[in-house]
Amino acid sequence: MTRVAIVLGAAVRPDGGASPALQRRADTAAQLYLSGVVDQIVASGGVPKAGVSEAELIYEICVQAGVPASAISCESQSSNTLENIRFSLPLLPPGAQITLVTDRHHAPRAGLIAREMGVSVQVKSPALGQLSWRKRLRVYLREGAALALYATRRMGRTISRRSP
Repeated sequence: MTRVAIVLGAAVRPDGGASPALQRRADTAAQLYLSGVVDQIVASGGVPKAGVSEAELIYEICVQAGVPASAISCESQSSNTLENIRFSLPLLPPGAQITLVTDRHHAPRAGLIAREMGVSVQVKSPALGQLSWRKRLRVYLREGAALALYATRRMGRTISRRSP
């Protein structure tokens, strides 16, 4: 069975560099590969205003860390978590064991989305590092709101399917 890490994209800086979140996720995926935990990496994330996709930056960071280019696939069309996962699945070998790489505050929603797509996943989250309590609170509140919005939309889809 092939073990694959799908790295979920994060913001790209206006200058085209990786945001701290994107850097953390790519570094974690590279370490998973280099330590033999995964056999392949799928870098996922579309093209922002900076002109470079999140997937391209993940690819570059992983290659610089020592991951062979042949072990990395890029999905650069997605614009959100649902699309990250949906568009990455066709790049996987049949029966792949999937590890989603994303931040801890994002992991519950990402895992829920994957499970709703019928995909069994593990989640690996890098440490957030030295974030101020305000920044840490902000990312958790933002993700809590995103999870609530996702659940509300999902409930609406379920109700509309049951309506005559």
